[in-house]
Formats: sequence, C-alpha cells, structure tokens
Amino acid sequence: MDENKTREEMLENLDILLNEELPYGVRLDAYEYLSEDCEEILDDMIAKIYSYEGETGKMLMEILANYKGNKAIFMGLVSYLYKGEDVALFAKLIGSYGDEKGVEVLKTFCEQYEPNYNEFMELRNAVEELGGDFDLKEGFSDDPLYRYLKGLDEEEEDSRRSPFEDLWKDNKDEDEEDFSDLDEED
Repeated sequence: MDENKTREEMLENLDILLNEELPYGVRLDAYEYLSEDCEEILDDMIAKIYSYEGETGKMLMEILANYKGNKAIFMGLVSYLYKGEDVALFAKLIGSYGDEKGVEVLKTFCEQYEPNYNEFMELRNAVEELGGDFDLKEGFSDDPLYRYLKGLDEEEEDSRRSPFEDLWKDNKDEDEEDFSDLDEED
C-alpha cells in the first residue's frame, strides 16, 4: 500500500467520485487515485456497487476491477455485463479480472443475447484471456461495424484508389509515346 495515502483521503476521494454534481475532471482525478493502493477502503467501495448507475456506477466498477480475487466484485462485474449498458467494457473487465468462472458467464451471455460485432469480439477476447475456448460462431453480415471493417459497403473497387493514380497513368501514356518514336527510328 502507498504509505502516503490515508484512509481519510481514500474516503474523501470516494465521495468525490460518487458526487455526480462535481465536474468530470475532478471525479476522474478521484478515479485515478482510487484505482491503486486503496485496499483499506475496499469494503466501503463494494458497499456502493448497487447504489449507483450510469457513468458513476461504471467508474466505480472499473476501479473495483483492479482489486482481484473478491467474489462480490466479480458478481458486480457480471451484474453490469447483464445490464447491457456497456457489454464490451464489462466483458473486457471480466476477462482481465482473472476469475476462471468468467469463461462460462461470458459464453452463456453470448448464447443468450445477440451481441453486436464489437461486443462479440470483446466477449471472445475475454474468454480467451481467461484460458477458455470460444467456439461460438455468429453471423454479422448486418452489423455496420463488421461491414465497415470488412469493406462490404464499398460501392466500387475504385474507392480505394489513390487520387493520384490518374496523374501517373497520364504520364505513363506519354512515356510510351516517347518510346514509340524510338522504335520508328530504328
């Protein structure tokens, strides 16, 4: 533990983080402070898991995800995953939390719901990070991100051409004409 941090400072930063009326930047400083070496107030933070929602709840869960090995934190991460507000984030947090029970949780979630392409990729990555096999297949031909990444919505082949290709083409034609004059002279 950081010897410079006191319990009072830790609790003060927790209050700042949870105060939604404060500017985001101030709350972000408290978030960073609480992310390391605050095990002393872990029970205080855990007690707040279900008291906050939205950005504040997510920030608190992100902080708690740094403190490994606590069943209450793991269950909080799972609860937030199933809320569906930020599936990709909570899949990633569950994967990095390191609890192998997360493999089945993540796979079951993927089977029960229809994640979009980004969520699916984070779910798969988290399962693999936990040492599991992700054998679920999904079709994403209708997902906009998938279509964009795979180039499926491009209207024509020329859309990836350089705007300068025509300049080089014109110069190539002129160069060929210059060489045709040499052939005639021979």
